[in-house]
Amino acid sequence: MKFDMLYDGQYLDWSGKGLYRASSGLPDNQLSSKQCEKDIGPLPEGYYKVFIAPQGIAQDNGDGRCALKPAWGIQTIPRGIAAGQCDPYWANWGFNRARLEPANTETKLKCSPVQRGGFYLHDSIKGYSHGCIEVEGSIFPLLRKHYENTKKSTIILKIKYAGESTYGFTDL
Repeated sequence: MKFDMLYDGQYLDWSGKGLYRASSGLPDNQLSSKQCEKDIGPLPEGYYKVFIAPQGIAQDNGDGRCALKPAWGIQTIPRGIAAGQCDPYWANWGFNRARLEPANTETKLKCSPVQRGGFYLHDSIKGYSHGCIEVEGSIFPLLRKHYENTKKSTIILKIKYAGESTYGFTDL
């Protein structure tokens, strides 16, 4: 499958547009061998659609736990006064996120029978995620510009780990 970006466990390489530090998985679980460990391991290898059409400001899902509603595109995450009591939780997302969905059946079934999903690229600076890809924030203006220029709502991301570590120094 043709792809636009490659994530190797430490870097997200957007061909011709830049190389960005990126991390996936919780501390002590940022290992490619743990990619099928739900909510702790890194994103499973394969091909993903990155949804880049603008979806505005992320919204609380209303369950009283400061969880954000899912969205299929790029969103801005409310912070500070706009986030209210949810700010400490939403800070874990960073300022931006873009939805990731498997681009083919092989990727979707990679960890079967374990079901993994709800993934995003997001720009927090914690150095870890619950399976999403935490990436340098400087990529988001470029993703938005790419959508403006092409009107293509998705680009393809390939995940192929170069080694065991999926920690990309995103907290530095």
